[in-house]
Amino acid sequence: MRMSNESKSLRRGVRFAGCLAIAAVALGAAPAWASAATLFVAPGGSNAAGCTSAHPCRTITHAVSVASAGDRIVVRRGTYHEDVIVRKRVHLIGRRWPVVNAAGRLNGIVLAGRGSVGASLRGFQVSNATQEGVVAINTSWVRIVGNVVSHNDLGMFSASPTGECAAFGEVPGDCGEGIHLMTVSHSTVLGNRITANAGGILMTDEFGPTFRNTVAWNHVWRNQYDCGITIPGHSPNAVSATGELQPTMGGVYRNLIVHNVVNRNGLKGEGAGILIAAAGPGSAAYNNTVAFNTAIGNNLAGVTIHSHAPNQDVNGNRLIGNTLSNNNRGGDPDAGVTRTADVLIFSAVVPITGTVISDNWLSNAHFGIWTQNAHASLSGNHFENIVVPVHQG
Repeated sequence: MRMSNESKSLRRGVRFAGCLAIAAVALGAAPAWASAATLFVAPGGSNAAGCTSAHPCRTITHAVSVASAGDRIVVRRGTYHEDVIVRKRVHLIGRRWPVVNAAGRLNGIVLAGRGSVGASLRGFQVSNATQEGVVAINTSWVRIVGNVVSHNDLGMFSASPTGECAAFGEVPGDCGEGIHLMTVSHSTVLGNRITANAGGILMTDEFGPTFRNTVAWNHVWRNQYDCGITIPGHSPNAVSATGELQPTMGGVYRNLIVHNVVNRNGLKGEGAGILIAAAGPGSAAYNNTVAFNTAIGNNLAGVTIHSHAPNQDVNGNRLIGNTLSNNNRGGDPDAGVTRTADVLIFSAVVPITGTVISDNWLSNAHFGIWTQNAHASLSGNHFENIVVPVHQG
């Protein structure tokens, strides 16, 4: 298959950026804050101690409270029963995979507000939270790298779900998934392993836009009740009453979703591999790039785009160079598609425009690409063991 020039250029750029990021993590490249103080935490420590290597703190929360902006907090192996809230530019570094067990607590680790701009989280296991394992909210330039996030979103099993777990209008309750970026920009979610949550990674815009983030090289699998990676516009203010985009008000846009493995999600619910969608009127998720991902055996299509109401915008998204196989195993009730499909784009009201679908490898499904009320540019796609390569309605 001959790859388009756009796909070649994008692949070169993504590989270069991704390799630099991974090299920096793997080699321990000295970041700008290398001269800042380093605090230590260990299960046998004391919060009356000085958080030094010889006399570590006992809890991550205490270390965060006494840290200054730019400090590193090294957390040693062990289990920490905490809901850690970070409102400073600190860098949490797990040594030998410490566990944040958030059983009975709302979240595992929260990066929140302007003070947390530039904060980072690396090398933790986070589990058993009522809502998100890891959530970044109202912040930017944060890095969530190389963590294991599993068995969170437990509030969905409550008889009366609340908070993120409760449905709100057109937005179903999902507990915020394993990792949640809410009103976040210029941030990176890189190399995490995300499994056995309600869903994997969620990007939303409740308090303002979520834009120019990179979600790359994550392994997202067997999140049984929702999507692997979900990119939904929730804000009702992203599109004006006259149909004009209002990017400073809301919207999920210009995000880069690349080189992720997203397999077997949503098998007990209605989860896609990667979903781009708008909730109610005025919401938007547009101009995102989904490239070089692998999505196999998900309950909805490997890459799904949905629009359900008037005055929405899910236009201009690009699906490039993905490997998709045997998706939409449970069928898509909104689109009325009961057969397997690897790419599915559906709008109930407003036509979807500007979608690019190029250089993807699609296999082992009834439909390769299925669209309704959508205008997509198709080029260079490869179909193997596909009954209907392209259906456009």
